[in-house]
Amino acid sequence: MKNNGRFLALLCSASLAVSAVGCGRRAEIGNGTIPSAAVVGMEEAPVVDYAVPRMSANILADLRGYSALGVKRAALKGKELPETFRLVDVRTGETVYSGAVEKAEYDGQTQRYRGYADFSDFTDEGEYYLVCDLIGRSYRFEIREKYYLKLFRENLESLTKACEDGTLSVAAAADLLEAFEWYGALFEDGDGLPDVLKALKTWVACRESEGVEESETALYAAFLAKFGYNYQNYDRSYATDCLKRASTVFGEAENGAGKDADSFFALTELYRATGLAAYRDQIADYRSRFGNGGGYLDERGYRMGIMTYLATRQKVDVEMCETFMADLMDRAEDISGRCGRMTDPVTAADNTPEELLGQAIQVSCVNYVMNIYQYTRIVEEFLHYLMGINPESVSFYEETSDRSEYLLLLAQLAAAEEEFLQEQKGRDG
Repeated sequence: MKNNGRFLALLCSASLAVSAVGCGRRAEIGNGTIPSAAVVGMEEAPVVDYAVPRMSANILADLRGYSALGVKRAALKGKELPETFRLVDVRTGETVYSGAVEKAEYDGQTQRYRGYADFSDFTDEGEYYLVCDLIGRSYRFEIREKYYLKLFRENLESLTKACEDGTLSVAAAADLLEAFEWYGALFEDGDGLPDVLKALKTWVACRESEGVEESETALYAAFLAKFGYNYQNYDRSYATDCLKRASTVFGEAENGAGKDADSFFALTELYRATGLAAYRDQIADYRSRFGNGGGYLDERGYRMGIMTYLATRQKVDVEMCETFMADLMDRAEDISGRCGRMTDPVTAADNTPEELLGQAIQVSCVNYVMNIYQYTRIVEEFLHYLMGINPESVSFYEETSDRSEYLLLLAQLAAAEEEFLQEQKGRDG
């Protein structure tokens, strides 16, 4: 089955040839016609000695969709651009909305015109595509009132299943628990114990049975401490066992590694859960690593540890907290200033999907503390780019097997979505 991609590409190539020739201009052989320009020889299988170039859409929309009450835009590009666009209902084939193309201008770098189709005013749920004269149509996408909540639940279901069959990575388990800690209202409450905690308890039993990689020991200790802290309201005895195990695992990690991001994360979780001065002192030993432009924020362990340290009710180093907040704010403002270039749907090419995801997560950390609309929109712009509004017109979200890092972003946008809906009901009521 490995040749399916090439076979499908050939079919697409043949179909394009039909479109180019037109139904009334088929090539003739004898008394019959052939529907494409391809010629097959007498061999049992056709000989293919060329690669079909990848086609790219001229209307770049989020391949998953848009929140009904949010901003909805698609990018347009082409040698020429029309003045208007149409939004078409997939089910009926009817145009349900039309508007003027915005910001149509010539781009010297790509030697193409570029612009935007903004259909934010249209709020009906359904499946749609965009059509423009001269440049064609977009791929299908959906519009839903609680779009991000749907994506969040799909992602959560996938991660929960991986928990239950023991295949979830330690990093993904930590991401899942972080999302629960920040946005617990989005998670189902299973008869007094949230379903996600049930699934993670099963995952812990599996890890304890099978073990973890040596390189993940510190991260696993951080997870156990965070898990125990979040479990204490449901089963204090089990939560205490988790904390004791976290301390033991961290001791093993210390014997095999120096001060790194995951060890810092583990220390902050252990300190928040126990309040022991020994952990606070070890956290202080990291002081020299912070500040200096906030480069440490690129590392996942430091980001997660910092958010835990800022949230703890234990005694903290106030100056260190101020450094963390200043660096987080500076980084968020820097990313805000560069967001347009990094997520340019036509020319952006310098950043990998992983780097862009990391930038979005850093903004989301600040947004969790500050709840600023500007940052919510930036997180959303990063997601739109990663889900289709990019030069390649592909969904990097669909192509990755580990979507745990997206969960926190989807949770944040789902929470913002719900907050907006509640505000709207309050105004209407």
